[in-house]
Amino acid sequence: MQFSSPFEQPGHWFKGNLHTHSTQSDGLLSPDEVVSWYRSRGYDFVALSDHWFLTRGETLNQDFVTLSAAEVQGSRYHLLSLGLSELPPREWAEDPQSVIDHLKAQGALCYMAHPYWTGQSSSSILALHGLDGLEVYNAVCEASKGTGYARVHWDDCLSAGRHFTGLAVDDSHWRHDWEGIGYVMVRSQTLDEESILQALAQGHFYSSTGPVIEELRVTGSHHGQPELFVRCSPCQEIVFYAAGSQGQRFVSAGSDSLTHARLSIRPEQVYLRVECRDDRSGCAWSNPVYVADVLS
Repeated sequence: MQFSSPFEQPGHWFKGNLHTHSTQSDGLLSPDEVVSWYRSRGYDFVALSDHWFLTRGETLNQDFVTLSAAEVQGSRYHLLSLGLSELPPREWAEDPQSVIDHLKAQGALCYMAHPYWTGQSSSSILALHGLDGLEVYNAVCEASKGTGYARVHWDDCLSAGRHFTGLAVDDSHWRHDWEGIGYVMVRSQTLDEESILQALAQGHFYSSTGPVIEELRVTGSHHGQPELFVRCSPCQEIVFYAAGSQGQRFVSAGSDSLTHARLSIRPEQVYLRVECRDDRSGCAWSNPVYVADVLS
């Protein structure tokens, strides 16, 4: 499989929040109020992911859609599922693998939600099979407990050979002013549930809390070695993460003056993913580029 950059795909960028709650579970706003809030702020889609409640996706207009979604959980994990058609049996809650298997059999996407907040170890995530990724950033968990980031979990799983994408989400409950922070930018030819879910499955998106990734591509170099090149809105630093110590950090000489960086791709890196951070604590995350796909 060759690397397929979302920035080289036909279509448009659509902004969405993939994790939010309403009065169907423990949120304070009704589903209609949640949709209205995001729609009025320039979002193109939202997933109403209430606890153990399936909200089916629908097209509200040509400019906004919702995705079928639910959050299911046991005592040791929370799982965000998108594109599902039915909930798993509630009595399976303490068997996360059976829950994942049930959801994947429907063609659903499954992401481990806020693993740092939940107290999960990387090894417990690696023991599960069928996951599509995890939440690398959860706004509510970060604002309330300081446990919203899951960079280490993500890198541990990638280093172990898992092909995981990373989501930035709000996890809105509407009790505080913590909404509109984490989102995904999805590259799709059309704005409909099937196309958005397909783009998510293919990794044709990036996540952010503010910065914009404008380009991510593999290029040649004058040394004959491929490089990963990223271009972004002005940032304070750009960090390439790879297995172990094989990445690289680039820091701006002034305030938010860094707009691009590149790094040679080598077999020992296993993967490369990029974070672009500005001086207002905003961050954008690319999905991983798998070295084997580039060098094969």
